[in-house]
Amino acid sequence: MKLINLENKYILFYRITILFVISLALIVTIASGIYGFVKFSGILSTGDQEVIVENKLVKPDLNKFTDKYIKKIIPQTKNNNSQKKKDPKKDTNEDTNNKNVFFKQQAERLASLQKAFMTEQKKEFADLEFNTLKSEVLKKILSLTVPVFCDKYNKSETSEVCNNPKFKRKEVSGGTVLILDTIDITKYSKQFYGDEINYFETQYSFISNFLTNPKISKLYADGKITSPTSDSIVEFHTQFLDNNSGFWRQRNKNFKNEIKNERNNEMQKFKDRAESLKILMVTGGAFGIFILVMFFVIFYRIERNLNTISELNINMLENMKK
Repeated sequence: MKLINLENKYILFYRITILFVISLALIVTIASGIYGFVKFSGILSTGDQEVIVENKLVKPDLNKFTDKYIKKIIPQTKNNNSQKKKDPKKDTNEDTNNKNVFFKQQAERLASLQKAFMTEQKKEFADLEFNTLKSEVLKKILSLTVPVFCDKYNKSETSEVCNNPKFKRKEVSGGTVLILDTIDITKYSKQFYGDEINYFETQYSFISNFLTNPKISKLYADGKITSPTSDSIVEFHTQFLDNNSGFWRQRNKNFKNEIKNERNNEMQKFKDRAESLKILMVTGGAFGIFILVMFFVIFYRIERNLNTISELNINMLENMKK
């Protein structure tokens, strides 16, 4: 009786062990198969990534200009502008007329800043001087332009602007450079920079803060500067152009990095697929072994049962003969 109980326990342990090994093999086979399939699909593939820098058009820095003035790094600007000037002409076109109105309004606003600055300095500023300054400021701001870039990356946003024949343009490698005035750069800033940029308001704020700086007032009182408004107009636009160039350079670099990242990802996907094939081959081999073991166990059990039945039949025949 004890031997029978021991044999039953042994058979139970044997069955549990076989069931555990088979279950573990099946789980490992399924998990490896899923992992190999995922790697083959490229879902987890990520190659070496280049950093994509957030790119925005930076506003001109007033402190940078003020420090240059205090250190006397910049020369005094003269009335003549190094940029090519365009004389304002009468035009029946409504858009041109509206622009002229805005330019004149901005010139008057900037000239008013100079007048307030002079009043603060307790210096006389006659109407004739005001009109002369306003005329000079108008000529200066009329001559200011900003280049923007039209290419395949912003075609959907800028196609209407870039195809407009009224804008001066220059064909370059990879696209077209448009030359916009300061009103158009405000109007189309969202299309080209992704942000709303008001050139006139930013310019006005820059010059106003510059003229109300106590250090600048002292320099003017000491006679070290003579035309702070004109100088600040030029400096603001110079910084704006520098920042504009930096924006397009960084944009170009980001696109190159994105292309490089995509190429790296494709290479990593290719490597992962090659690796996944090996994993799937090993998984298939493991699954094949699992099936063979299962068949072996099944056939072993069938054969053992058949042997038992045969023995019983033989015993029965022998008993019958007796």
